Amino acid sequence: MDRERKREIIAAIVSGKATRGPLHAEIDLTDRCNVACYFCNQQEVRTREQISLGHLTALVDELVAGGLKSVRLSGGGDPLFHRNILEFLDHLHARGVVVDNLTTNGALLTPEVARRLVEHRAREVVVSLNAADEGDYNRMMQVPPAIFPRVLANVRNLLAVRGGSQHPNVAVQFLLDRENASQLPRMYALGRSLGADRIPIGLVLFVPRVDPSRLLADDLETAEGLRPLFREILLADREARRIQMELPFATWNAMIDEIKVGLGYRDTPLFPIASSFERKNGHCFFGWYTATIRGNGDLYPCCLLMSKDYEPLGNATRGSFSDHWNGPAFSRLRQEMREVLLDGDRAVYDFRRYRAIKPQCVKDGLCWLKNMYFRGDEEFYRELGEALEEARERERWAVLSRRALRRGRAWGGRLVRRSRIASRVVRALGL
Repeated sequence: MDRERKREIIAAIVSGKATRGPLHAEIDLTDRCNVACYFCNQQEVRTREQISLGHLTALVDELVAGGLKSVRLSGGGDPLFHRNILEFLDHLHARGVVVDNLTTNGALLTPEVARRLVEHRAREVVVSLNAADEGDYNRMMQVPPAIFPRVLANVRNLLAVRGGSQHPNVAVQFLLDRENASQLPRMYALGRSLGADRIPIGLVLFVPRVDPSRLLADDLETAEGLRPLFREILLADREARRIQMELPFATWNAMIDEIKVGLGYRDTPLFPIASSFERKNGHCFFGWYTATIRGNGDLYPCCLLMSKDYEPLGNATRGSFSDHWNGPAFSRLRQEMREVLLDGDRAVYDFRRYRAIKPQCVKDGLCWLKNMYFRGDEEFYRELGEALEEARERERWAVLSRRALRRGRAWGGRLVRRSRIASRVVRALGL
């Protein structure tokens, strides 16, 4: 993204208007999936629909005309489950669109898909493995036997096809719950044996359909119980530095940071933070540069807001994308995001005030996506911070002026009433 487009985003944030179009998009090619992860937040909205190749190519062509540079392929279903995945990857490449991220369970990561990802220089492939052995994999993903060995073979093949190239970066991801947390060292060992560039480790998080008793608790006792396991994997990873952990619990993160200090473990941050980045300016601004398109065409601000209680912002299979991007639903989203950005440190979520954004868009720790692509950009956050401060000052003066005007009208009204009373008294006294 060049400097001009970044400044377009900043100007649009301040004004509340739309940009020319998204520079990035998450395209969830299909709602169909070949696994049924018990923790998936898309289970409640999943359909058996997928966007046709004709609609997909036309959509990409329109988005490219508006400035699209990259896509993430993920979704309510597995993107590789789309019957025309090879043709779609070829079309993206022909239009100069980078696959920034492909998130998949890996079962359909065939040699043909692997070859295209390497030749097209996809930036990142994340394989959601989630378990250290076949038994736990079948429990987590709720699949029949034989899928787990196939996924391992597919990951090894992708890395073999890639050879000495840097593209794509391959991450093998694991998720912990109460039943498999003790397997953490085995998960790490499996990720290393596969040759993964990164080994993200996360926690299964609560969604309404999941029994909370299956989840790890956000408390010191639970964290301390796992301390030896975290220490073991961090010690093993001290030189390689493949582990990526940004957990949702402050208590856990503090413990992990303490272990790292004790071991002399030096992090290589996946998303560095610029010195110009300030927390008060770190709220979400997805509405100006990206959108998520579901397998049935429904439009959302991002993947975390794809739920049965969220009203879609339109449907990409009906009308042009530009009509939706500039329409009332996306405009409402930008208005609310702008209010949060201007509120800065004072921002709180108010369900009476907001309809397009949700608590995770405002509260700390509930969303890790908000600014991850930009937070290391020194120039962007310096200019955004300056623009927001000017806008906040204008808003303050506008509010003060409106209050002064209301007070002036109130005083004027009182003076008029007093004048009328005085006139009546004068007439009554015959003066």
